[in-house]
Amino acid sequence: MRYILALVFCLASLGLAQPRVGTEDGLTRLVFGIPNEAKFSLSRSGNEVSIRFQGTPPRTLRILLNTPQVVGYRATPSPGGSTYVVTLRAGASYRTLELANPRRLVLEVKSKTPTTTARPRSTSRAPAPVVVLDPGHGGIDPGAVGFVHEEEAVLEVALRTKRLLEARGVRVILTRSADRHLSANKATDLGLRAAMADSKRTLFVSIHANAAERAAQGIEVYYFGETIDQRLLSKAILENGGGALGQRLTREAQSVAQRLMRDLIAQANLKFSEQLALKTLRSLVRETGAVSRGVHTAPFYVIRNARIPAILVEIGFVNHPVEGKKLATGAYRQQLANGLAGGIMAFLNSGNAQR
Repeated sequence: MRYILALVFCLASLGLAQPRVGTEDGLTRLVFGIPNEAKFSLSRSGNEVSIRFQGTPPRTLRILLNTPQVVGYRATPSPGGSTYVVTLRAGASYRTLELANPRRLVLEVKSKTPTTTARPRSTSRAPAPVVVLDPGHGGIDPGAVGFVHEEEAVLEVALRTKRLLEARGVRVILTRSADRHLSANKATDLGLRAAMADSKRTLFVSIHANAAERAAQGIEVYYFGETIDQRLLSKAILENGGGALGQRLTREAQSVAQRLMRDLIAQANLKFSEQLALKTLRSLVRETGAVSRGVHTAPFYVIRNARIPAILVEIGFVNHPVEGKKLATGAYRQQLANGLAGGIMAFLNSGNAQR
């Protein structure tokens, strides 16, 4: 945690971090740290306020934000600088203040009518966080095969998780909702899935199942990065298509991982992915009683270019004599869905991406 705070402090000092966010009755305040030499301009279109900074690196970082006044926030590169877009709730108004020593831009967003100090339970239909669930494989690619086919088990777990999240007000996008592939070309298939992890979404979870030559069981969660563990590297090659294709895509993903390690903003996003992975694993193990195989980094192609927190979850081993049979049952799949939904909601509600 101290590392995360130090990293975000360093980014803030460079004028690159997401804004600090504060709330009080009827008001949300966003404070942007900006370089002394940077110029900025503001504009409003509908319910979106855009702040364009000139002379700042064109880097992006997604934060999770949902208050009675503000629906969300995103940052995108623009020519010669960066543009930050804050989405207001209907009827909200705003004002800006520029402060010095250090230089800051303050955006205050007020409700049309003040909210009460004690917040009632929200029944609003306002825009919600958007979660992408990616059931791995499908169609011509069954994935791992044992007491159950991976493609079928992960799809049902994803569908059950979708229902749980939607009941909590989260919008869910599935990369596939039936036994099908996105492309007969594996590299294209993975690329199409990866493209859904863009800055318009909140987080991305790819769901898979394991198989092993020797008896193994348990749940493990990955976020993107390099690894020197040959087992994890072999696993990445397999999930990236296997054979020569899997080796090529893994090399490409490793190249991306090396580049990201030189990018402070990308490192911060990877830290958010790590927090999502930890919370998801903890929730899954609690719900299922399964063995925890830990959180790891590996160069998975499907999450290589994610601009939002992104993880890959291995929900169990399809060829384990006990766990494989459990993965074939609706009761255990529901437990897995409960765990996935619980971990995702814990991350969404934690404010990790605002720190």
